[in-house]
Amino acid sequence: MNRMLRSLIALPLLLAGLVQAHPNGTSKIAIRLIDSDSITVTVDANHDDIVNVVHFNTTFGLDTVLKDEVLIYQERVTTYLLSHLNLQMDGRPLENLKVVRWKLKGKGPEDDFTTDRIAYWSTTHAITLGGKLPQARKNLGINVQLFAELGVQPISEISLYWRDSLLVRKWLGLDRTLRLPVSQDSLAAMMQRAEAPPDVKAAQQENLVKRFIILGYTHILPEGLDHILFALGLFFFSTFMRPLLWQITAFTIAHSITLGLAMAGIFTLPSGIVQSLIALSIAVVGLENIFFRKVKASRWMIVFAFGLVHGMGFASALRGLGLPPGKFWSVLASFNIGVELGQLTVVAAAFILTRWMWNKPWYFKRVVVPISALISIVALYWFVQRVMGI
Repeated sequence: MNRMLRSLIALPLLLAGLVQAHPNGTSKIAIRLIDSDSITVTVDANHDDIVNVVHFNTTFGLDTVLKDEVLIYQERVTTYLLSHLNLQMDGRPLENLKVVRWKLKGKGPEDDFTTDRIAYWSTTHAITLGGKLPQARKNLGINVQLFAELGVQPISEISLYWRDSLLVRKWLGLDRTLRLPVSQDSLAAMMQRAEAPPDVKAAQQENLVKRFIILGYTHILPEGLDHILFALGLFFFSTFMRPLLWQITAFTIAHSITLGLAMAGIFTLPSGIVQSLIALSIAVVGLENIFFRKVKASRWMIVFAFGLVHGMGFASALRGLGLPPGKFWSVLASFNIGVELGQLTVVAAAFILTRWMWNKPWYFKRVVVPISALISIVALYWFVQRVMGI
């Protein structure tokens, strides 16, 4: 028992060391085959995430970057992309790729990287790498390791274009490796499937639903550490399942509402504010477990309000991706189902580990109080860190 208690108490402290400022971790990767011997790979990613992974520090801050610093930064980013996309043709590294275009979004018009390097500083990067392809080719492999260092579950959207037509679109989560057939015959066959009638495309909907359920689940397990702590905070509130189920229901309804609103672009908040509020919600739930043991109406309202905040946090995992046209609601529902399954897995695991303790006289003082206190301490640490990063 002592070993189990020590493990439970140590878990929040371990999580504090793993999670830093809450990044987005999403990327869009567009692969275009041009003519018969050229390829371009465009990576569209969040500026803050890139700054974090290349460990870029400036003399005067990000708003007053010196020209020499921009050049160093861009060299680091290029090296990072080439090493973390791991592009291969028929099992051999795809060499001789270089930056052919670097565009920024968010501040003024988009310009070409080769025109004025100092102009490239904004919130989102669209960086295009280009090069030649071998004449005889069968399969293009990509192993996406972008943003794996940031302590989140990275999600990448991979699109393959040929003759300006979209042939393949995949979403990668834990499974980061994708092999794409790129011989002339394979591309022609994929072109025919892309032009298939609506009834044939509808048959592929099941795979899309499955994919986003998996992405929603992996957004909680194993990488959604702050959402895991929130679920544990709800769990340790009571030794009765009915209050727990009511709270989870209130939380689910709330985050489903704002997830839909945020994804539809109806209502959003800046990511820094949302992530700070998520950390604060975890701290409040942990403290309530210690000082307010009776279920009151205010508890449901607090959990519902925090669910609204978490919904906008979930939306940030999807907002950077291009959802399939006409599939908005099915994708949204699928991702939400995955999130719920992930949270229920956390609750089920906690139930299995602690059920035998519930009737012990020492359960509240030796288990609930220390774990809830540590959850709150970790969350307050995250809150301060995220507020300072806004």
